[in-house]
Amino acid sequence: MRITKSFLLSVLLITPMALQAAQCNVKSGSKRVALLELYTSEGCSSCPPADKWLSGLAAKGIGADKLLPLSLHVDYWNYIGWRDPYSEPQYTQRQREIAQRNSLRSIYTPQLVFNGRDFRSWRRQNVQLLLNEVNEWPAAANLSLDWKAVKGDTIAVNVGAQLLNKVGAGSVLFFAVYENALVSNVNAGENSGRSLHHDYVVREMFAIPFLDKRQFTKHVKLDIKPEWQHKNLGIAVFVQNKNNGEVLQALSSPLQCQS
Repeated sequence: MRITKSFLLSVLLITPMALQAAQCNVKSGSKRVALLELYTSEGCSSCPPADKWLSGLAAKGIGADKLLPLSLHVDYWNYIGWRDPYSEPQYTQRQREIAQRNSLRSIYTPQLVFNGRDFRSWRRQNVQLLLNEVNEWPAAANLSLDWKAVKGDTIAVNVGAQLLNKVGAGSVLFFAVYENALVSNVNAGENSGRSLHHDYVVREMFAIPFLDKRQFTKHVKLDIKPEWQHKNLGIAVFVQNKNNGEVLQALSSPLQCQS
């Protein structure tokens, strides 16, 4: 077969469109996936070990079928000379809500929160043992994510959520975009002179209340910002009871899927 220049040109034109139109989807299973939140800051000298610990969970065989780890950078350390580029006031507010629900006197970093509960023993307690229990609980919600690129750096995501029987009021679905393999060279504050590495950093998160519905499909238009590295992004959803913090189900996936 003779390959002409015009044929090569047509392949080059068609291939990006085909990749762009690839449909990706994931669904939650019958057992529960746990949620682990790290509240951290680049302005906190005691936080890097917790960041490293969170990043190392995947190497221990703890994958998305067992755990959804998220790193939320708070903003209350920014005053000491280094503004954490990943910090957001809404993550500080979420941490305050967790503190109130757990009857904590104050918020602190680094803080690990396992399934809505303060998890101070993360350094010495085997997380796998906790997961062995949680991962056997029946799911209290069904979740699904269905997405594709529609134009440039815009992703269309269909988020499906269904509450199962005997689930009380106060359930909220959270949608998050996270990024791995982030590196910051800090030149001020408590970590001045250090190169900090982060994974599972929440870039964007918002809530979708169920209200009086037991199931819904939400259409989300996700605009990938220029500073985000597409290959390192992931999307996640989880359902949590805002009254007691119970996580009913969680689901996550790399944004780039195998089509």
